[in-house]
Amino acid sequence: MDTPAPPPHTQHDQTPTPAEPAVPPVNGCFLDRLVLIAADHGRVGDRDALARAHGITGDGFSLSTVLAVAADLGLNARHARMAWANLGLVAATLPALLIFRDGATAILDALEPARPAPAQAPDLARLRNEGEMSPDAPALLDLPQADLALFWAGDVIVVDGEGVPSG
Repeated sequence: MDTPAPPPHTQHDQTPTPAEPAVPPVNGCFLDRLVLIAADHGRVGDRDALARAHGITGDGFSLSTVLAVAADLGLNARHARMAWANLGLVAATLPALLIFRDGATAILDALEPARPAPAQAPDLARLRNEGEMSPDAPALLDLPQADLALFWAGDVIVVDGEGVPSG
């Protein structure tokens, strides 16, 4: 008796396949960004206490460590891997933490348009500008898909992300 073939991998299927790379080891900078995201959700976290509790010094942390820190901050966070075309699915949960190919992180504060229509990709991802702030520096860095794709492979940590496919 023949067994049915598995359904083909579709664009909307967020299940990782063997060809997809694993989440890279995450730089220690994620801790400061999660504390900022927690503050945006009305939660206060002691950065130094979290660093001690989770052994965060230097770089190279697993996704499970990132999620454990988020849990200790009282955030209902989870990982998703998504294509740019599906980024609008996180619009209602922003801010979110993007994990780049090299393990660096950034805070995704907004999309443009703010809430893309279903199945519509955003025009821009708006990342929090954490660099040296001069009085005329923008608070958000606007990146189109081509620019963000240079360093982002689709990994995102969403908070209270019901309806966002897991990665």
